Amino acid sequence: MTTQIPHTDVVVLGGGMVGASLVHLLSPALKQGMKVTLIDRQPLNWDGDPGARPPSFDGRATALSYGTQQLLAALDIWPLVRERACAIEHIQVSDQGRFGQTHLHASEQNVDALGYIVENAVIGYGLLKDIARHGVDVRAPASVADVSMNAGGALLSFDDGGQLQTSLLVMADGARSPLAARLGIRHERNDYGTHALVTQVEVDQAHGHWAYERFSQDGPIAFLPLRSNHFAVVWTLSNELIDDVMALSDEALLARLQAQIGYRLGTLVRAGERATYPLGLIRSSEQVRRSLVLLGNAAHSLHPVAGQGFNLAIRDTAVLAQHLNRAWADKTPLGDLNMLQAYERQQQRDQFNTIGASDVLPKVFGSSSPVIGILRDAGLLAMAAAPMARRLFTRHAMGLGQKAAQLNRRRAGE
Repeated sequence: MTTQIPHTDVVVLGGGMVGASLVHLLSPALKQGMKVTLIDRQPLNWDGDPGARPPSFDGRATALSYGTQQLLAALDIWPLVRERACAIEHIQVSDQGRFGQTHLHASEQNVDALGYIVENAVIGYGLLKDIARHGVDVRAPASVADVSMNAGGALLSFDDGGQLQTSLLVMADGARSPLAARLGIRHERNDYGTHALVTQVEVDQAHGHWAYERFSQDGPIAFLPLRSNHFAVVWTLSNELIDDVMALSDEALLARLQAQIGYRLGTLVRAGERATYPLGLIRSSEQVRRSLVLLGNAAHSLHPVAGQGFNLAIRDTAVLAQHLNRAWADKTPLGDLNMLQAYERQQQRDQFNTIGASDVLPKVFGSSSPVIGILRDAGLLAMAAAPMARRLFTRHAMGLGQKAAQLNRRRAGE
């Protein structure tokens, strides 16, 4: 007797911040009967309060733009995150050893915050705590051994021998997905020759909701406010420097960081755990095929200097969900190539602009050329003197430089 292979409408492969966000964004279609299966190698159950967890103090935090925060609020996720989110009300951008600097303020945009810094564990809690309320089929831990495309969409084969057929496969499983490679999708990497060092530091005074972007002699460095007197630090260092800096004692690291940023944020008194990873621009050779979409880092992974990687990914996710919710309501096949290409076209300009800026900034602000230094100074001083230019730049950083996705919540029965 032939065993019938179970079927689902959408498989979201990867239960990280992007994959989990897509499930929430598909809630209109889920309420109309769409079947969604979320698959991840790690358990995704999350019953505890993040406030009860000891502070990670390991540097892992994400910058949420104002636009991303507004989207999380529309999905009723923000109330679960808000108490542990730190608002960025002011940003100072400066160049070490030069006069050029500018300040960005939330008040100039008539908003409470330019963005928010949130520890990843807290974002995960907000996204996963109530995910079962959508009626999604969560398979975690589960490992997909192979995937093959067929007339009905995609056939997934699991390590335990099970199989699952889906009309649409959304790969949100990271930049080095072996399954994408197995389907002939290449990931092109432009190596910057640098590493990011991430950590958290404690200072001897309250941060006042200021964030600092400093272009130092050793590389661009960002101090992002967390708890009242803590900052998340992201420091871009050359491959030649990274090992020496990682080998420093906590006291020596604090002294090195203090020399880069000065005393504008106070005296650094404690450093948390450190992590490091190589930096490069990674882009997939394809983002959509019939019955297949690559999302998040699987589609593009950016330099962290502008803090736009997750914010671009969440905008992609919202636009994809807009098309899928509409397709479900209109009874358009979810794997329809024309529909998926329409999603890709809609996000093409946003991706081009955001990826381009994230690629150029580290090259411009990491350059030791005196000529580039003078141009940097001129740009920062011009922005400081021109409110309109500063406003436009700030709106882009806030994730408001493009048309927002329509969630179509009422249309889908909410």
